[in-house]
Amino acid sequence: MNDETAYDEEKRFHPGLWIGWILAAVFLAIALWLAHHMAWVRREVDIARGNAAQLQLRLNHADQLVDALTSPESKHVVLTENRQPAHPGGEVSWLASKGALVFVAGGLKPLSAGKTYELWLEPAEGQAPIPAGLFQPDADASATVVLPPLPAQTQAKRFLVTIEPSGGSTTPSLPIVMQGP
Repeated sequence: MNDETAYDEEKRFHPGLWIGWILAAVFLAIALWLAHHMAWVRREVDIARGNAAQLQLRLNHADQLVDALTSPESKHVVLTENRQPAHPGGEVSWLASKGALVFVAGGLKPLSAGKTYELWLEPAEGQAPIPAGLFQPDADASATVVLPPLPAQTQAKRFLVTIEPSGGSTTPSLPIVMQGP
């Protein structure tokens, strides 16, 4: 072997040349691990944001419910059955500024198949009554309607309860079962 061939072999297997390649491979592995970890972190952040949005919706719903029941601006109306002994009764809490309504009733009579109770809000401005929720009495003869979609800023003249077909009606049917100013 001559000196020139020995020099080429020594140069080819010199440890200093391979250290660069080894470091490049290590840095590439670290970069890939970091990219994977960042994707995982982003996914976890997206999930947390979604959970936060759901919690915010629930909190808004709870705030609206508490406001309807406790605000000094809420109107609380007791409804009684017309032309019958005063067994069934109900109470409406209405916060007009937020369109938030909570209705609780007791002593309700069971209905025949295909029938349901319907709560109505009769606006003070003279417009047609607005359907405010369908309900059936439970085994204890009570029922609730909580936060139905109603227009905010509607001043209520009175609230009514009627018996309607199971899908509800667009206008109240007679007789009016309960009402309250």
